[in-house]
Amino acid sequence: MPQRRATRDRAAFTKDPRGEFKHVPRKIIFVAFTLLAALALWLMPGATSARQASAGIFTRQVLQSRKADPEAREKIDEAFKAFEELLAVSKDADAMGSHWRVRQESWRNAQGAWEKSSATPPSPVKSLKRCAVPLGTARGMIERADNLFRQARDSSDTLRAAQLLGQHERLLKQAEGPLERAESCHRAVRNAYLKGRKADDRSHLKVSGRP
Repeated sequence: MPQRRATRDRAAFTKDPRGEFKHVPRKIIFVAFTLLAALALWLMPGATSARQASAGIFTRQVLQSRKADPEAREKIDEAFKAFEELLAVSKDADAMGSHWRVRQESWRNAQGAWEKSSATPPSPVKSLKRCAVPLGTARGMIERADNLFRQARDSSDTLRAAQLLGQHERLLKQAEGPLERAESCHRAVRNAYLKGRKADDRSHLKVSGRP
């Protein structure tokens, strides 16, 4: 019995006089040849070029989607410019004998320009807003120092005036710390933004084929 089954199994994979396999449906043979033909077409040089072209199109789409929108770039540049002006005005007012600058229109205008440019910020400006925290602290110190100076100037008590002037000077000195942190933070954010922007520009030029 086992010998008869083995003989039947071998017969299933022998060819009849017409060249067809016994006991194998023609449908299965057709599917097998179809798959082989598809594989052969896939391995042809032309098909390889087509695959590469498709991959190139996808890469260009990804890189182009990363390219910053011109309007967004303009907003980012405006925010950086406003922050830099705010920082410069604040540093000028922190210099000894220059605290009176907090009463100038430029002090208020710089703050207003920054608040306007950072109201609805793109991602880099959100990082820049963190730099505005120590800057705001420093500006508050400078404003209080100016107020102490005016109190000392208007005081008729010499000892009290001297105490107020001492507090005034200490506040100006203390404001240097947050000003330095704000400046360092701004530098790091700007460098990171410019580095990413240059990389995106190079990728765009490479994809577009321009030198």
